[in-house]
Amino acid sequence: MAAAMLFCVASAQPAAAAPHRIKPVPSLDPAATNALWHRLAHGHRRFAGTATGDCRPLRAVFYASTDWRRLATKLAADASPCAQYYISVPPLADTKTQERSDEAWRIRALGSNFHALAEINMSAWGTWVTDGGGSWYQAGVEARKNMAAAGYDVSLGDTWAVNEFSSAVRQGSGTARADARNFVHGLFDGDGTLPTARGVVWTVGMGQGTMYMTTYKTNLQNWLQDSAFWSDMNAYVSDWSQEVYGDFRNYGVAGSTLPTRRDYTNDFLQHVLVLANSGPDTIATARSYLQTAYGPLANAAWAWTSGYGWTSIPYDQMENYVSAQTYALRSFSATNTQVQDHWGFAWGPNNSTGLSSTDFTTQTGTILDRLAAAIHDSAQTVDLNDPGVGACGPSGQNLWCNGAIAGAWFNDAWKTFQVWGQQTLVFTSAAQTLTAGAPSGPITIQLQNGSGTPVNAASNVTVTLSSSSAQGTFSASSGAPWSSTLNVTVPAGASTTPSFYYEDTKAGSPTLTASSSGLTSGTQTETVAAGALASIVVSPSSAAVANGGTQAFSASGADAYGNPVAVSSAAWSISPPSLGNVSPSTGSTTTFTAGTSAGSGSVIASVVGVTPGSASVSVVSAGLAPGAPTSLTAATASGKGVQLSWTAPSNTGGSTITSYKVYRGTSSSGPWAVVASIGSTTTAYKDTSTGRGAVYYYEVTAVNSAGEGSPSNVAGPVTAR
Repeated sequence: MAAAMLFCVASAQPAAAAPHRIKPVPSLDPAATNALWHRLAHGHRRFAGTATGDCRPLRAVFYASTDWRRLATKLAADASPCAQYYISVPPLADTKTQERSDEAWRIRALGSNFHALAEINMSAWGTWVTDGGGSWYQAGVEARKNMAAAGYDVSLGDTWAVNEFSSAVRQGSGTARADARNFVHGLFDGDGTLPTARGVVWTVGMGQGTMYMTTYKTNLQNWLQDSAFWSDMNAYVSDWSQEVYGDFRNYGVAGSTLPTRRDYTNDFLQHVLVLANSGPDTIATARSYLQTAYGPLANAAWAWTSGYGWTSIPYDQMENYVSAQTYALRSFSATNTQVQDHWGFAWGPNNSTGLSSTDFTTQTGTILDRLAAAIHDSAQTVDLNDPGVGACGPSGQNLWCNGAIAGAWFNDAWKTFQVWGQQTLVFTSAAQTLTAGAPSGPITIQLQNGSGTPVNAASNVTVTLSSSSAQGTFSASSGAPWSSTLNVTVPAGASTTPSFYYEDTKAGSPTLTASSSGLTSGTQTETVAAGALASIVVSPSSAAVANGGTQAFSASGADAYGNPVAVSSAAWSISPPSLGNVSPSTGSTTTFTAGTSAGSGSVIASVVGVTPGSASVSVVSAGLAPGAPTSLTAATASGKGVQLSWTAPSNTGGSTITSYKVYRGTSSSGPWAVVASIGSTTTAYKDTSTGRGAVYYYEVTAVNSAGEGSPSNVAGPVTAR
C-alpha cells in the first residue's frame, strides 16, 4: 500500500530569514521528489556498491525543519549499504503538539534502513503543561499517543525526537532537568498500550566562533556529574544529538591543510564526548552513556547567518563544507575505535540571498546530492591511514573538501575540552627580584590542568605577556628588542613556553600576566629594586639664615630612572667655609649654623662617584630693621580715595617682615601721620579716609621683629576723589 500511494506535497514557499518563519513543506521540488520516491519505493533502488566487511556502520540522525521528503529520497537514492537513516518530520505548525499524518510510512517505504522521527516540540508541550494539560510525564505520554495516531510505528523502527533540551537543562536552572527527565520518561513509556521506545534528544549548543568558554564548560562539567539525570537518559534516550552547527568562517582558512581542517572541525563537533572521556570517575554514568549515544548534529543548513551556525556562502562552497564535516565525523569515529559511527546533519534550506525559486531549488538539491554521496563514499575504505577521506573524493584526490573565505580563522578555544577542568597558564619559574633597568633571569609559562598537572598542547597555544607596570617590557632574549607585550608559544605536543625575559625601570612590585583565549590567566609578582645612586638633591633648595641662626638640610637620592635611593652616607660641606659650619658632617641630614659675617654660598652633600647635590644659603645680619620699600606709587582711586602700591624691600634685615605702615601728609616734607598698618602679605593699599578734592603725599615703611625700617620714596601729589 505504501508504495502505491502518491506524495501529496505542498508547493514550495519562499524561505525567510529566521527558522521560525519558514513554513514547513514536504519538498521544495514536489514533482521531482514524487517521481524519485516512486522509483525507490517500488523497489528500483540500487545501492551504489555492495557493502563489504570494511563498510563503517552508521546510525545517522537528520533534523529537517522543512523539505523532509526531498531530504529522505535523495539520501535513499545514494544510500550507504551499512547505514541506518532516521529522518525527522516537523509537527503541525498550529500548536506544534500534533504530528503530521501520512508521512512516516513514506519514509519507511524507502527501505528497511530508513526510519521516521516524529519531532516533539518541547516548548509547545511546555505550554500544554502550563495551561493545565497535565504533568511533564503526562505530556510525554500524550505525545506518544499523538505519534501513533499519525502513523508512527516504533515496532517498525520509527521513534520520537525531542526538539530541544534548552540551555536551562544544561545549567540546571529551576526544574528544567527534572522536567526533561519526566518528559522523556513519558515518551518512553507511552500509555501502556504501545511498546516502549527510546528516542532522540536534540540539545542546544554553542556557536563555533565562541571564544569565552569558562561558563559553558563549567556548566557542562557540572551537568555531566548529575548521575541521576544521565541514568534516566540511558534508560529512555537512544540518541543524544548535540547541535553543533558549524561556522564556515572557522573552517575555510586559506592555505590550511585538509588534516588541519578536519581536526579543528572535530574539536567543535566532538567536544562533549571528548570532555566526558577526559573527566573523573564522578561522571562515569554520563561517560558510559555518551560513549554509545552521543551523535553530533552537524550543519547542512544553507544559507544562514545565524540560527544554524554561519553558512552564507555559495552553494558549491556548501557542497565542500558538508563533505568536509562528513570526513571529520567518519575520521573521529574510526580513529577512536567506535563500533558504530553515530552522527547526523541538520537540514534547513533558507533563501536568504533572494535566488529565484528555480535556482534555489536546484542549488539546495545539489547540496543534498553531495551530502548523500559524501556519506556513501566515506563508508568504505579509500585510504587505510585516513579513514573517511572518501567523502572528499577518490584516493589521493581532494575534490570536495576545499573552500576558503576571507578572514576565516581556526578557534583554539574548543581544544580546551580535551582536558577536564579549566586549563591554566602557570609561571613555572620562581618570582625574581630585579634591579631597575636590568633584565630578569629566564621566565617560562606552563599549561596545566585544574589539578596542577602539566598538559601537552594539542596545537600551538599563543600566550600574551603583559605587566601592570607602564615601564615594564618583555623580550625573547636578554639582549633582544624590548616591548610592552610579547607573544610566546606553547608548542603543539609540549606544555611549556620557551624562556623569555622581563625588564622594568620603575621600582616596585609589578604583576606579570600570561593570558590566552579560553584559558585561565596566570600571574606572578616580581620585585624591582632601585638601581645605584645616580643623583642627589638637597632640601630646601635655598635659605636665608641670620647670624648665629640655624637651618636643617636633608639629602635625597635617585637612580638613573628617577627611583628614590636612600643617601645615608653623604659628606656635608660649606662653600665658602666662612659662611658657617654643618653638623653632623655625614649622614642623610645636617644642620647649618650661620657664622658672624653676612654672605652667600652653598651647603653641599657629596657621595663618591656621584655628582654632588647643593642648596644655596645666605647669611644675613641679625637684629636689623628691614630696608625701605621701593617703587611706591599713588593714584586717584576709582570711587572714593587714593590707591597705593609698592615693592617689598630686598633687605629684610635678617628676619621676616611682619607688617607695613602707610603714612600721609599734605606736603612732600610732611608732617606725616599713620593712616594704616597692614599685613606683610600685601604690597597695596586703598586710602579711603581722604577728603574729596584734597591733595596728599604718601610714604610706606616695613616692620620686622627688630623694628620699623626706613621710609620709601614719597609718592604724590595726588588728588583724592
